[in-house]
Amino acid sequence: MAWDKDIVGVDTIKFGTFRSLNGAADESIFQGRASKAGFYCFFKVWRDMPYDAVLDYKGILYRVEVKGSSKGKFDVTRGTRSGKQIKKAPGVSRTRTLSREDCDFVVGVDSNTGDCYIIPEDVIQIMGLNGVSTNNLKDFKEKWGLFIFSTNANILTAKQTRDGLMGEEVTELDALVSKLGIIVPSDDIKIGRTRAVIKDKKDKMIYLIWKTIAKNI
Repeated sequence: MAWDKDIVGVDTIKFGTFRSLNGAADESIFQGRASKAGFYCFFKVWRDMPYDAVLDYKGILYRVEVKGSSKGKFDVTRGTRSGKQIKKAPGVSRTRTLSREDCDFVVGVDSNTGDCYIIPEDVIQIMGLNGVSTNNLKDFKEKWGLFIFSTNANILTAKQTRDGLMGEEVTELDALVSKLGIIVPSDDIKIGRTRAVIKDKKDKMIYLIWKTIAKNI
């Protein structure tokens, strides 16, 4: 059952108010869900801070970007506000897909149900999409254990869990792939019904490592 939306009618007073209010509510949902899961979570004190929250697990601090949606697709870009693109100059777009410099994890919050998708930034970067549907994130739904490096089947270190696997050598990735029993296909990996494909072998290994760990949690 979907949650009630703007039954007070704040948008009839000032259009666009509910969009901002709903975004803040999605961030609060994440904070509440993280707290209920037992994590210490720190709030941002200013709207334009570079990320939305910090989550603490055993002294490892994760920078978290929260993206809410009621339409089954999360906008995973930076450079937009209140649904409108910010432009540096006429015709010059500042919109870009979230990267490691922005956060360590993206958490997609379903505004209808409060379900949370715990998405490593590596996955966002490898997919290379500005919008990612929940259909392509099924393996990451409610996978709060991805923050807990000590329960990731002892596969990843604390540093790898926080900083990702992009900086690892292929030999280290080969060892992880072997440990997890992953078969890396020679063909491109297609991302659902999108046009996006993963061609690079290293990207394929990292993508499959995260998906396999998420499935096993």
